[in-house]
Amino acid sequence: MRIGIIGAGNIGGTLGKAWSDRGHEVVFGVRDPHSPKTQKALNETGGQVQAVRFEDAAAFGEVLVLAVPWAAVRETVAALGNVQGKIIIDATNRLTQTAEDAPSAAEDVQKLAVGAKVVKAFNTMGWETLANPIFNGTAASTFLCGDDAAAKGTVGKLAAELGLQVVDCGPLTNAAAVESIARLWIYMMRNGSGRDMAFTLVRR
Repeated sequence: MRIGIIGAGNIGGTLGKAWSDRGHEVVFGVRDPHSPKTQKALNETGGQVQAVRFEDAAAFGEVLVLAVPWAAVRETVAALGNVQGKIIIDATNRLTQTAEDAPSAAEDVQKLAVGAKVVKAFNTMGWETLANPIFNGTAASTFLCGDDAAAKGTVGKLAAELGLQVVDCGPLTNAAAVESIARLWIYMMRNGSGRDMAFTLVRR
């Protein structure tokens, strides 16, 4: 599968390396392909991934991963150009909200990315869990929301390849609940739990 990772920080870089290692064609879409952050991400893939401009990554990818700081989302999505029919995985976290914002970051991304199929995923854990999702024999969960069943199925398969447990949480209107899990993770991480922890769903 062709995957455009929009952003080459810890989350984007980890996902890019992991999927490239599993045989997917991956590019990083970045503002500056020569920045130290981007070069670090490229080096960690062993030269298997290239860095290109945002619009080129969007044109290349069947699936795009939005992995940039929330403050940069509006500008970044605009720079992607035509995303009609693309699957966009929203891995962002919006920690503050204004009166103009939608109930969730994912719903705002859907409004900005006209014609795309937005799926919320990978936002409730640190990059360390994406790299190694198994805790004492149990897989961490990623919680998916989206309005297109086929798009969620594709994202679920990509998540399962990483070793994550996939939990379908319904339509994109449920993304606010998923994003609240991320805010809880961030609070716990900053208040004694550290980064080496994750949430999972257990079933009997």
